[in-house]
Amino acid sequence: MSSIHVVIVTHRADALLAACLRSVHAQSPDGVLVVVSNSYREVAGARALQLEVNVGFARAANAGIAAVSGDVLLLNDDTELQPGCIAALRAARTAIPAIYQPRILLADGTGLDNEGHGLFPDGFVWARGRGAPDETLSGKPGGFSGAAVYFDRRAWDQLGGFDPRFDSFGEDVDLSLRWMRRGGAIVPVTEARVAHHLGATYGRTSADKLYRIERNRLRAAVRSLPAAALLTLPAWTLLRLSVFAGLAVRGRGPGQAVSPSAQWAALRGVAAGMSDAAAWFGERQADKAAWTRGELGMWRALWETRARWEDVCR
Repeated sequence: MSSIHVVIVTHRADALLAACLRSVHAQSPDGVLVVVSNSYREVAGARALQLEVNVGFARAANAGIAAVSGDVLLLNDDTELQPGCIAALRAARTAIPAIYQPRILLADGTGLDNEGHGLFPDGFVWARGRGAPDETLSGKPGGFSGAAVYFDRRAWDQLGGFDPRFDSFGEDVDLSLRWMRRGGAIVPVTEARVAHHLGATYGRTSADKLYRIERNRLRAAVRSLPAAALLTLPAWTLLRLSVFAGLAVRGRGPGQAVSPSAQWAALRGVAAGMSDAAAWFGERQADKAAWTRGELGMWRALWETRARWEDVCR
């Protein structure tokens, strides 16, 4: 059985981190490392890796995971493990390399945050079960959530970690799609539960967050989605944004409570993603040697892990 180390990325080192650490220490992991990505902050009760500046989530997570051995449970600092979480992840691990997705609950007790992500044909993702009661979900996750994810070390090493150019937001989508192209699975572990203070770092619908999401999902899409999806990607994006806008008018869906400035930022993110598409197509060509899932297989996987209408409308 591989050891499990917990790596927590923070740039605040505040009360949320303290609560996260308490929940982790209660479950006796093999080691705990806190990556502090914004000058020096004292961290009580854990080994700390101090980064002088805020390098973004992708680089900080890579640095933390490189500093430990064995499997890794990667956490945001605004999460808290629920009793039995690490034990459930240990029990779920199999001989086949995989990425494991705990069930993430909203910390305010209103229901699910997610159990991984459902995929849209343009590379956008939406949280599976967000806002729903804590019950069984339909479908499979196509992407994991960077808020809490358990990496079998063999899977992590095969992928080479997060692409640091994604900075924050979308690095999990990119890694998920690259793993899917290699024929890998993202396995939900419903018994492993994590509470999440959603939006504690960037806010739920801030302009900066939406800009990064739209820019980075285009990068991930060009890199890994089926070729036919890339040819029709503008149409898929237009359809998705139109549906979101229609739902928002009714006070529902991902577009609700998004300010005009954040809407504009999202469109700027789309433009930024399109502007460097050629560079990410080059990454696609370089990745192909490791692909084991072809175009038809990728379409099948996208269908099986699609975003569910009930989640988008909620």
